[in-house]
Amino acid sequence: MSTNRRSHIAALLALALVAGGCEMGTEPLVEDTFDTQAALEDYEAMQTALQSEAMAGFQVLAGRSPFGRSSAGIAIAALRPLRDADDGRAFALDLAHRLVRADAGPTLSPIISDRHRGKTFVYDPVTDDYAVDPDRTGAPATGVRFITYAVDNAGYPIVDEETGYADLIDEGDGSAEDIVLHLQVVEGGSTVLDYRTSLDDTDGAGRLTVAGYLEGDGVRLDFDIEAAGSESAGKSVLDLAFEMRVDARDFAITGGVSGVEDGAEGEGDVNVTVRHRQASIEVDVRGAEGQLDGTFYLNGNLFATVTGDAEAPTFAGAGGDPLTGPEFLVLRQMLDTVEDVFDFLEDLVDPVDELVVLGIIL
Repeated sequence: MSTNRRSHIAALLALALVAGGCEMGTEPLVEDTFDTQAALEDYEAMQTALQSEAMAGFQVLAGRSPFGRSSAGIAIAALRPLRDADDGRAFALDLAHRLVRADAGPTLSPIISDRHRGKTFVYDPVTDDYAVDPDRTGAPATGVRFITYAVDNAGYPIVDEETGYADLIDEGDGSAEDIVLHLQVVEGGSTVLDYRTSLDDTDGAGRLTVAGYLEGDGVRLDFDIEAAGSESAGKSVLDLAFEMRVDARDFAITGGVSGVEDGAEGEGDVNVTVRHRQASIEVDVRGAEGQLDGTFYLNGNLFATVTGDAEAPTFAGAGGDPLTGPEFLVLRQMLDTVEDVFDFLEDLVDPVDELVVLGIIL
């Protein structure tokens, strides 16, 4: 996830949790069951996991693993427009473009070759890459192991501060999907990240799924994200479906964004349902050319509307009246969480995208 977005979210949450009593309006809530303070704490819990040290240690694999800099990967990257590395939407749309043109299939299994299965990779600060350490043991028989490290302020691994390891396991042999990779990150003897990435490629369209859980700083976040790429009128189109849950708080956001043709924030049709314990909020927003037009329903009742610039939209209550400060922040956070999903997908796929989408054999 981009640092700017994280800072923006942290600022919103700090404002809400410290000054939750400040109101922009005095209209009562539609339902007494909607606890805005608890809802904001739900988002704070999700951010705790996403910004945990466990996630930061895993993120440094992106661009440093041997397949991330393969000659085939570099060649493909040169053929497509440069994207902002911190832009999850641009990454996802780029992914859709590649899914449409993916030529992966069961004949490419196994993805991880016998030459590397059972090998452990360590970070080399001289080359800023991972390389095989022949003296290390313990890697999975059908996969590879990457040692993880604490990260310095510049985002580089600290070689003297190992935190654990990440096992990338090839489960594609004989599977129904074209490619299945299982990644587990272990720190201090506990699994902090566990998910599977699978790819189905049929008839000029591709469907990539990542599903599992992240546990950071005492918060477990379960996730299931599916990105489907197709082609329409000569353009690559992305449909994203997802579920993000913190079961301990009875909090979940489920739904998707469809018809994304550009990497700009706010584009596409957003249809999601957010559950904050007994309160259920349906979000129906259409985004085009940087403009939003949408409606929020609380427990089936019209609650609020959103219109205007996707970067700074205008929210209003059901009757056009101002929202309270906490209500505004909750609704703003709902839309920001949709963008978080794009960023999170990038974080999860980046270390293995060349393997998954291009079918490169490691």
